Amino acid sequence: MKAILPRRDLIVRRLLAARAIGGFALVLALSASVSAADTAKDLLGKAHAHLAKGHYEEAEEAFRKAADAKADPVAVSVGISRAKQAVGAWEDAEKVVAQALRIQSGQPRLLARLAEVQLARGRLADAEKTAESAVAALPDNAAARLVLADVYAQTGRFPEANAAYRWFIRFYNGRQPEDAATLLLVAHGSVEYARWNHNTQIFHFVVNTLCPDALKNDASAWEAHLISGSLLLEKYNREQAVPELEQALAINPRAAEAIVLLGQDALDNNELDKAEAKAGEALRINPRLPSALRLKSDACYLSGRVEQTLAAANAALAVNPHDEGVLARVAACALLTEGLPSRSNLETWLAKSPDGGESNSAAPRFWKVWTDVNTTHPKPGVFLTALGELLESRRRFDVAEVCYRRAMALAPQLSEAKTSLGMLLMRVGRTDQARKILDEAFQADPYHTRVSNFRKVLKVLDGYQAISTEHFVVRVDSKLDKLLGGYIAEYLEQIYPELVERFGYAPPQRTHIEVFNNSDGHSGHEWFSARMVGLPWIQTIGASTGVMVAMASPTSAPVPFNWARVLRHEFVHVITVQQSGFNIPHWFTEALAVLNEGYPPPSQWMELLARRFPKELRTLATLDRGFERPSNSDDWQFAYCQSRLYAEYMIERGGAESLRKMLAAYHDNFSTPAAIKKVFGADVADFEGGYREFLKAKVTGLHAAQRPPSESVQKLEKEVEAHPKDAALAAAYSWALLEKGNSGLAKKTAKDALALDPKQPWAALVLSRLDAEEQKYSEGIARLEPLLDRSAPHTEILMTLAKLKLLDDKPQQVAELCELGAKYYPWQPDFVRGLAAAEGQLGNEKRLVEALTRLCDLAPDDAAPRKRLAELALKQERFQDAIRFAKLALYVDVLDAEIHRDLGDAYVGAKEIKKALPEFEAAVELKPKDDDLELAFAKALVAASRAPEARKHLTAILDRDGKNAAARAALDGLN
Repeated sequence: MKAILPRRDLIVRRLLAARAIGGFALVLALSASVSAADTAKDLLGKAHAHLAKGHYEEAEEAFRKAADAKADPVAVSVGISRAKQAVGAWEDAEKVVAQALRIQSGQPRLLARLAEVQLARGRLADAEKTAESAVAALPDNAAARLVLADVYAQTGRFPEANAAYRWFIRFYNGRQPEDAATLLLVAHGSVEYARWNHNTQIFHFVVNTLCPDALKNDASAWEAHLISGSLLLEKYNREQAVPELEQALAINPRAAEAIVLLGQDALDNNELDKAEAKAGEALRINPRLPSALRLKSDACYLSGRVEQTLAAANAALAVNPHDEGVLARVAACALLTEGLPSRSNLETWLAKSPDGGESNSAAPRFWKVWTDVNTTHPKPGVFLTALGELLESRRRFDVAEVCYRRAMALAPQLSEAKTSLGMLLMRVGRTDQARKILDEAFQADPYHTRVSNFRKVLKVLDGYQAISTEHFVVRVDSKLDKLLGGYIAEYLEQIYPELVERFGYAPPQRTHIEVFNNSDGHSGHEWFSARMVGLPWIQTIGASTGVMVAMASPTSAPVPFNWARVLRHEFVHVITVQQSGFNIPHWFTEALAVLNEGYPPPSQWMELLARRFPKELRTLATLDRGFERPSNSDDWQFAYCQSRLYAEYMIERGGAESLRKMLAAYHDNFSTPAAIKKVFGADVADFEGGYREFLKAKVTGLHAAQRPPSESVQKLEKEVEAHPKDAALAAAYSWALLEKGNSGLAKKTAKDALALDPKQPWAALVLSRLDAEEQKYSEGIARLEPLLDRSAPHTEILMTLAKLKLLDDKPQQVAELCELGAKYYPWQPDFVRGLAAAEGQLGNEKRLVEALTRLCDLAPDDAAPRKRLAELALKQERFQDAIRFAKLALYVDVLDAEIHRDLGDAYVGAKEIKKALPEFEAAVELKPKDDDLELAFAKALVAASRAPEARKHLTAILDRDGKNAAARAALDGLN
């Protein structure tokens, strides 16, 4: 999710103004203890040093000692105020300055500090009046001028705000200040002017000149790192942003604002637990820091915890009741709980500026927030942009677009709304509209990484071929994936009526499918990732926004995958997300997608179920976190597993129709507990209890496979040294050594382990693998057979034994071992694969077909069993079976010329010559100058009465090989 703070640098602006008001003390090297002879200047320097390092309580104490020593009372008052604010004592922060002003009425630095606190508390009129007094007393008071500029911006006086921000550029050019405090205030005012006026050079100047100059002047100015990190993070340049924030914390470990920005970075990367933890860390320092409370609110919102979202937002509003960003969070929660309006209704609502006397019975809580916002912010572009981003994060694209467009109309100088709208249009597949918006956004801010990446994606798509069908538009690389594109289009139209009938819903518009291949030095997966999120990496190979689908091309993938399965999965997302009115929880759309892939659960899922039941199960309330905040890859995979199992349980309990009823309930804005009650007539506790009983039956008979040792060589080496008589440790160490290629030491260590305990499986496996490398198969078999327990076989021992016996030409024994493995570990494809190999050697075609058919289900990403089944079906003249299996093989490897040849032959056998010709043509294109392939193509052309084309191919064959009798005979037949 994009940042939904009103603007990241607002986190730091207020404290910088405060620091400038108080002045920077040149902190000299102080002795370990301060003597009674310390001067007021020394004490003040010590106080500022404490403040810069985050020692806020010590700083306050030191400022009071400095006051006793007759130090500058303005610096003391401002310093104490800053220390109070840093720990959330807002009232005290204001009080200490107000008391000082009673003694030094009209003092400009004190006035500026008071205005800064008033602005942070949302008292805009007071802040404006106080800041004006400060500027009247001292025209170059940069802190007061920044307050005025912000007040003008928040109250919709944009020309005045623009001029006020421009003042900082003119001030810098005219005065060339060198002190850190002023430089940083200039940085803030200049950046805002740059945003509003699309001056990108200023961004570069701030990060690369002003902030470094501030640090040269004062090495303790951690706020300089904060500004740079904030700007870089705003542009999604986290590689440079995070080190800047870490440097800020190296100077001041209690810089809560820097901690919040690291949490915002985690939030941007969907690390919700980490983001919430960072919010908590910052709040332990300053329990009333609005930016930390906003971050906590966002983490709760994105994980679906509305009550906690509102609690954090209300705590932030207690500090500043007019914070546009926080009010947007309250408004979003109101819309989600009251029911989202239609696009047209929201357009009507937002077109009005409520006068306070109007009401809205459809959304009373939202209307109250909207009224309150307009009272203080007559042109609430920040509010609307934040609201749009919050709604977009819930996939409510239509109403999010309304918010962005209204924000652009009210506050056209704010680039965030335009940027967000351009990225939203990309998400929903409206690329032509996105292009213009993104071009404008890029002109305004060329340093925005995601905008830049989306524009690059559009350039790539410009060169792609569009294949339009009745229900889809498929875009593929016209050179690399032209063949794949045709098969995708055909497959999607094939599955469309089945899935539409099953769910009882048809998307109202054609679904766009985009397939990305390698280009311009980037992988297909990197382009796919950039297409989906504007950044170069996401975990999956296919994804859907609920409106469009993107996928990394299988022809560019380092590991083969079943592209048809991926597209089927993603199109189910399109159906179910739209069918539910975009209200479907993450877990349920995934449940329906995996359930409809057409394959049994992967072996990894069943393995995880066997290991995790019953102690590590998620519930309906926590299952989304497995997708959004997995602790590791297994956690993520198990979330898919559990989702599917919940759907299977629903079918068992309420029939297949219950799934459609759940979708209808979500469409009607029911929560999951309410939907369960409506569809199944049970509360969640009863439903969860039934689900666990359902799983208990599923788990019965499941056996968890033994996992190889996973510790590092270095760790195991130390443990073996510490425990030299531990056979299990020695065996694990030997396995790790072999995996790292250290065969000699692995062999010695394995022997040592077996000397301690002859039944250590991993040590025996190490030696048997080394035996296999030396082709000593019988010796390896002899090592393992005594360790095989047929009543509870060790996975790796059983599999290694089967492999060794296959190499030792004992296929019947291999078949028996693999049958044992397939029975004990029925989800594990390797045993079925071994069984197929053994039956192939034995020549038992019937059992071979049975094994290969099972393997097709268990290994959906493996083309080999499908290809072999097609060949066997052709041999037995079962042409329809051959067609089916050849197509299934192409769903994994569309570039295999032999599969196309088999499919062509099958079509010929089935008397479907027109369908055969494209397959032979594809085979010849994929493997040019292959005489057998071209001859088959020529014969098919003859059968299709296309003699001239056949003659051309036959002549080409004979030009290469004049002695090719089959080609000569075919050509003579034509003549």
